[in-house]
Amino acid sequence: MSSETVVEPVSPLLDSREVAAYLKVSESTLSRWRSAGTGPPFLRLGGIARYRLDAVDRWLTGLEHDHASQG
Repeated sequence: MSSETVVEPVSPLLDSREVAAYLKVSESTLSRWRSAGTGPPFLRLGGIARYRLDAVDRWLTGLEHDHASQG
């Protein structure tokens, strides 16, 4: 038996500027999405919005459409 500790990788936290660049939208668009509750999930740390990269990617996946089903 091994007593090795398994460390799970943690998704990096990105700030609004980084996520806006990643999504190719303005920071004001990202802020508007936050206010409307329609953007990617975020955390508030000390009053500053932070985003987990894997959560942003999951949010993007949820927006994808299958062209065959669009009629």
